[in-house]
Amino acid sequence: MENSLLAIILIAVGILFVPFLSRVLRIPVSVGEILYGVVIGKSLLNLVHHSQWLNFLSTFGFLLLMFIAGLEVKLKEIASLPLKTRLLYTVIPVLVFTVAFAGTHWLKLNALTAIAIGAISVGIVVSVLREKGLLSTRYGKTVFLVGIVGEVISIALLTLFSLYTEFGFSSGFWLGLLKLGVYLLVARILLVFLKSIVWWFPNKFKFFFEKNPSEIGVRISLAVMFMLSVAASLINLEPIIGAFISGVIFATVFEETENIEEKLSGISFGFLIPIFFIYVGINFKMPHLSLHLLQLLGVLVALSFTAKILPSLLLKLEGFTLRESVGAGALLSAPLTLVIVTAELGTKLKVIDHHTENLLILLAIVTGILAPVLFNLLVKGEGSESSNS
Repeated sequence: MENSLLAIILIAVGILFVPFLSRVLRIPVSVGEILYGVVIGKSLLNLVHHSQWLNFLSTFGFLLLMFIAGLEVKLKEIASLPLKTRLLYTVIPVLVFTVAFAGTHWLKLNALTAIAIGAISVGIVVSVLREKGLLSTRYGKTVFLVGIVGEVISIALLTLFSLYTEFGFSSGFWLGLLKLGVYLLVARILLVFLKSIVWWFPNKFKFFFEKNPSEIGVRISLAVMFMLSVAASLINLEPIIGAFISGVIFATVFEETENIEEKLSGISFGFLIPIFFIYVGINFKMPHLSLHLLQLLGVLVALSFTAKILPSLLLKLEGFTLRESVGAGALLSAPLTLVIVTAELGTKLKVIDHHTENLLILLAIVTGILAPVLFNLLVKGEGSESSNS
């Protein structure tokens, strides 16, 4: 009982004070939360241990994180872009993974490491762009949309890798793809059905997203998230995929979801998601820092930045400067959440050991610190001339 109380107190202290310390240290809050977990967890003080309640809250926070990431995917906004721009936003992430796979093949590392190197996530991207006042500019929207397409491709590759690892190219793999196809079809039907109802009864559904004591909008969003997460689990897909897809569906059906996002973000980023990141740090076991490990970590960090920056030079075709193009690639090099997802999935599938998992988490932490710093050095704030063009 005393250990549980101590864990609650330490996590509450972390949730409260880490954002202030992160601002002083000029690192992303999520990175600060992981580092705090490292301090109180297995690697250093060993004050907090694995527990069911902590595992549940961490998993819940993780699902909410992926759901909110799905909410950021504005399919209508992407579909309204010119064909040339949409192709460019797709080509860049594809080239990122091409460079990542080529680099890891040359280093004789496995495919999961290549996915971790090429993974793109918009969590830190949105945070940094918002802090610099660039999120609403043409440049900010471009980096964000490239990140969104990259995140979708990253999750698709993780899903395919998971199926291939379990079944190879046997009938189980194709059955898994068929189940995924049926799952997406059912999700699509659900989307069309909900959209039709919203179209026929706009006033009633508008009520759900306004302020009301029963918080119907929040209940609907969480119900959709849990249902699709459970459905994904039932067909042997990762629940996070269901959470991500449910966020995409929700944002597509209900276009005016700012009020819901605000409410979910409050409890999610203010409580549950920090617990997830702190718990990652708690379970992180610092590998022995040999010269070989540090050299390998340095190579992986360099490859991660190279894989993102080289393809991002294509943004010059959209009229951005060289510094802005390189800055975009640098910022996309901090896929903190998806690298951690990849590492945890690899351990679960037994394609990597805990030593490699911890190495990948170290990679996530290092790139999560370096990427925003490099971006801030390269790209100005809202006053940048071409950013607002």
